[in-house]
Amino acid sequence: MKKRTLAMLLACTMMLSLVLTGCGSGKDKGGNGGGGGSNTAVTEDGRDADGNIVDRTAYAVSLGAQWFTDEDLEIWEHIQDKSDNPDKIVWRQGLVNRSMDEAPTLRGDKRFFIELKKALGDRIEFQFYFNSTLGGTADQILGGLQAKSFEGYSYNVGAFYEYTKAFTPLDIGFLIPDLEAGIAVCAPGSEARDLMVQRCIDDCGLRVLMMGAIGMRHITDDKRPIETLEDMKGLKIRVQNNNLHMAMFEALGCSPTPIAFSELFTALQQKTVDGQENPISNIFEQNYVEVQKYMTLSNHLYTAAATVVNEEWYQSLPQDVRDIIDDACVVAQEQSGKDLLNCEAAMLDYMKSAGMQVNELTPEAQEEFKNRAMSMWDEAGGVMGEDYWNSVRTAIEDVVSKM
Repeated sequence: MKKRTLAMLLACTMMLSLVLTGCGSGKDKGGNGGGGGSNTAVTEDGRDADGNIVDRTAYAVSLGAQWFTDEDLEIWEHIQDKSDNPDKIVWRQGLVNRSMDEAPTLRGDKRFFIELKKALGDRIEFQFYFNSTLGGTADQILGGLQAKSFEGYSYNVGAFYEYTKAFTPLDIGFLIPDLEAGIAVCAPGSEARDLMVQRCIDDCGLRVLMMGAIGMRHITDDKRPIETLEDMKGLKIRVQNNNLHMAMFEALGCSPTPIAFSELFTALQQKTVDGQENPISNIFEQNYVEVQKYMTLSNHLYTAAATVVNEEWYQSLPQDVRDIIDDACVVAQEQSGKDLLNCEAAMLDYMKSAGMQVNELTPEAQEEFKNRAMSMWDEAGGVMGEDYWNSVRTAIEDVVSKM
């Protein structure tokens, strides 16, 4: 992969303003939005002379540019340079995404690798593989890590369901009420996070180093605004292939349909499903505004990222390197949370300007949704084990009570 500074990436995206791909799939999904105007003289943040956003990729990159200094960008330009150190550590990192610049959680990964390079220099050599080059399914990614086919991958904890129930507490609807609580639950030092990370290691031999902020999940559809439970009836909603997610949406009155994330845009476009549920950052990156008319801010689940490595490989590293990795994780995950809190409203404003109608559930409707979804809470212990569920739930509720 070619190395790029922020300036090079912005220059490239300004020249290719119509060639915009959604995160994860690498397909062209279009980039115009936010009104008309000329595509000439596009600014670094993707706007034309009238202030309209005409280059969504440049706009996305600009939202996180503040987090990186000139020194950071110089390191990033050479981040994949070969090392001549005979004792070097080679770290092959896979991503389903096309870059580490277009979303807060990806920029958290970028910060992580910059911090490692600052501290380790030629003791480490990074090789990045974008656009699912090392695999795009859970079996390819998590199985590949178990087999040590590569050292690391940037993914999301929701996809671990078939390998471990470690992160299943995050699949319990309305347990985490908002973005700030989700970030706190998954922060380094959180008891809930420590319990989840350790169970993942015990179950499948994989260590989640970072749980970056992807965000609260919300519902979009192309049929009608969702304001009450009654509006959910009959909607065919794409969900992840997760029994608890499907049970929750069945309880809410709609028809949940598992579809691979990489195939979702096409499924929405072809009306295979009426809608889907994802965090704002994913809805923005995938440009679902082109194929969905309505968004309901339902805050039904929190999704965390997973910067994950093979545990045996991690333990084989020198102690000082493991310490540096752990310290870099704290810095990078903190940036990820602040970044998302800072730019989520801007992503939402873009989608509104591009034609998506956004509504927020009233407190009464939110409580009604929660009460209906809580019917699945009784199933949680059977899925992940009563002792584990009770321990993590208590730890999460303790964090939420202090917010």
